[in-house]
Amino acid sequence: MGVQQANKEKTRAYNHRMKIREGKTMRNHRLYQTKKVYFEQQVDNSKLAAQRAYTKSQISMNNAVTKAMLDNSVDWSKFMKAEGELEAGFSERGIGGKSVARMLLMNKQKLGFGQAARRRALTEASYRLKEGNESTRLKLKNVLNQEFSKVAIQPWNDLPEPPPVLGNANMTFALGMGSAIASGWDSISSSNTSPLKSPTTSWSDMHSSGLLNKPLY
Repeated sequence: MGVQQANKEKTRAYNHRMKIREGKTMRNHRLYQTKKVYFEQQVDNSKLAAQRAYTKSQISMNNAVTKAMLDNSVDWSKFMKAEGELEAGFSERGIGGKSVARMLLMNKQKLGFGQAARRRALTEASYRLKEGNESTRLKLKNVLNQEFSKVAIQPWNDLPEPPPVLGNANMTFALGMGSAIASGWDSISSSNTSPLKSPTTSWSDMHSSGLLNKPLY
């Protein structure tokens, strides 16, 4: 009964540990699946946010180009109007030569200054577009790396422990019987091999018993 009871306790404890392990494995699996779903959502949201940033930067660049084109059109119209007025005025007053050329050159320089300012503005807008896009790309990469680190390593299930070694009740009984038999045999052997006093007969006993008076043949 002792061996059987011990076997039951070992089996019960082992099954309990296996149920705990199974529950832990299921929880880890579900938690990992939840993290994967959250990761996919974060990836989509991050990419959407990055696309919005790219679009916003591009819109700013497009607005800068549109403004430059409009300003250049206005300045060109002013330039042409001013040039016509200058030529007409000088012609009416009979002025020509270097004076006219100098005034027309100043009018062209004014147009050139405006165009140079617009080119500079467009160049700066282009730099801001590149810097903004690069910053957005790095932010997106950083967010994706952080989110991926949460699901990069899948949960690892521990190896199940080996089943318990159960005792054999029949073998224990046989061993007990064998030990008992061996113990009894040892007792018997000990009693047989103990020293015994051999019987001795004295001379007087032989004489009194008449052994000495009987013929030897």
